[in-house]
Amino acid sequence: AVVSTQSTGGLCVARYGYRKGVDLLDRIKVTTFQAQSEAEPDDLNNHLYKQTPPSQISNLNPVAIRLARSRCDNLRTVEKAIGYEFKEPLYLLEALTHASFTEIDACYQRLEFLGDAVLDVLMVFRIYEDHPEYDQGQMTDLLSSLVCNTTLSKVCTKLQLHKSLLYDSAELFNVLAGFFMNFEKDQLEQWCKDLSLERVFVDTVDCDTPDKIPILNLDNKVVQAPKLLGDLVESVIGAIYLDCDEDILRVYEVIWPWFEPFYTAFSKTVPKNPKAMINELYSGAIKKSIVSYPGDHYRSIATVSISIRHDDDQN
Repeated sequence: AVVSTQSTGGLCVARYGYRKGVDLLDRIKVTTFQAQSEAEPDDLNNHLYKQTPPSQISNLNPVAIRLARSRCDNLRTVEKAIGYEFKEPLYLLEALTHASFTEIDACYQRLEFLGDAVLDVLMVFRIYEDHPEYDQGQMTDLLSSLVCNTTLSKVCTKLQLHKSLLYDSAELFNVLAGFFMNFEKDQLEQWCKDLSLERVFVDTVDCDTPDKIPILNLDNKVVQAPKLLGDLVESVIGAIYLDCDEDILRVYEVIWPWFEPFYTAFSKTVPKNPKAMINELYSGAIKKSIVSYPGDHYRSIATVSISIRHDDDQN
């Protein structure tokens, strides 16, 4: 029943647009969005909401709102970088406010949740239309590579969204500083242009015995982009979506240039999730154990130990 509902919903969206897909879910009692009666079947841009939800900041007291608006003038460089001018800049301010910044009682996480879904929808539409030869697994792999933290972090760094983040957390400062201090300016620019999903090695990892697992020094050897960088891209996408009155095609126009180089590269050779690769390569394994290396809240790297049963094994 679940698969049938998903496939029917997908067919409806592909043929009539996402507004009609939501209407279908309402009718079969999966959701209760209560679609607007005036929505046209083929109108992709009809509002999902009867009234666009305001920024969390607009619900604060008048003094806090005035203080927040005074900070919006500093966001012009962000608007120029992302290629979109906000009608209501409080959306963008909310998208760039961390929970630790107590001056503004708002946080980017709700917009991140929304932006994550909007980004998935747009990438799914593009993949589905461009690659009729792909099966579900290939489409999933391509989607995963486009919306993974490595890709989003490169987009964030290129747009320099992190430089406008409002926060007051020593831990977060150390995480961001610890990541960016590994790069010279030209190296950082090169990393943003790198169209791969490889982690950044700031030094070589030596191992005298190739058949043994090398010991990785997380502080000096391997750098993984903080999840916060990817979160900021998604929160800004959520802010754009609400500010343009849920015009999903307008959102696509704005964000497609951010992702087009990655989409083009990944479409030629679709990257695979490491976990999926292990499962395919070692499908006959009888035991898989993951040994996690300790890291901070924003970073984790794991080594997988696999035991394989040979045909001549009796146990």
